[in-house]
Amino acid sequence: MKGREYVEYVGGETLVIEEPPYQAIFTAFFLLSVGTTLLTVGALICAGHIDADYWWPGQGWKQQAACFFGLGSVTFLPGSYVTYIAYGAWRGRQGFTYSSIPVHQD
Repeated sequence: MKGREYVEYVGGETLVIEEPPYQAIFTAFFLLSVGTTLLTVGALICAGHIDADYWWPGQGWKQQAACFFGLGSVTFLPGSYVTYIAYGAWRGRQGFTYSSIPVHQD
């Protein structure tokens, strides 16, 4: 069971409400924030607003920008995916449920 579920009786009807997996949503939001930051720093290095030779002398800006873009995309993509699902489930959109969020079970 990915998220705890509880039953609520509304007007004689049974309504099953899922509890959101808070830890997975927090982790996804953290990954989204870190990924956005890394992608922004990579874009600033490419644009020349951050001098890569000052921080990493003799290595060239393309190598540094590629590292930031690589790490940024690895963290941004799963974070944005899970955050989008969580937002859709929170808004009650059709097809979005908290059980669709991947959760690590101990």
